[in-house]
Amino acid sequence: MKRMILGALLAAVCAVGGAFAQGTRPANVEEMKPANWLFVQVADSVVVDEKTITLKGVAPQTVMFTDRPERMTGDTTTEGFIKLWNEGKDSFQRDPPNATLSVTADGKPSLAVVELTNPVLTGDTLVFTYKLLSDEKPVSGTNASLFIDWWYGRGPYWGRGPYWGGGGCWRGPYGGLHCRW
Repeated sequence: MKRMILGALLAAVCAVGGAFAQGTRPANVEEMKPANWLFVQVADSVVVDEKTITLKGVAPQTVMFTDRPERMTGDTTTEGFIKLWNEGKDSFQRDPPNATLSVTADGKPSLAVVELTNPVLTGDTLVFTYKLLSDEKPVSGTNASLFIDWWYGRGPYWGRGPYWGGGGCWRGPYGGLHCRW
């Protein structure tokens, strides 16, 4: 079910952002404003041990969103998100993010709060080292969603991105900003 929802969300993102894929700058693009970005990564399954969380079948895109100062949505490649990890004075390497791992284990939902460090992406397998922050330990299972706490920034590829030099945001039909880097 979560994969279907993510698929629909990614399809909408791709449909709205089709102009970006063409390499030409749409007329209504705005500079990406600094904001507190939250990230969501989904995977087919997760394997957890005492030190690592291994997302298997992780989606190639990481969805992102903000609530303040302006509500924005966006996406980046999962590979691009991992490259972001060590960049900048406020990087995740210097200040590791909190995250909630949601997984289905034995047919039941399970949640655990962790601190993430040392991401390694190999194909569609993403491994994090973690530190437990909740009473509930993370467990292995299926339908994994990892909700990663905020990062303040304009985008990891600002000035170096895959589109026309960085990334940007454009207003959708209802006035909300959607960003891609």
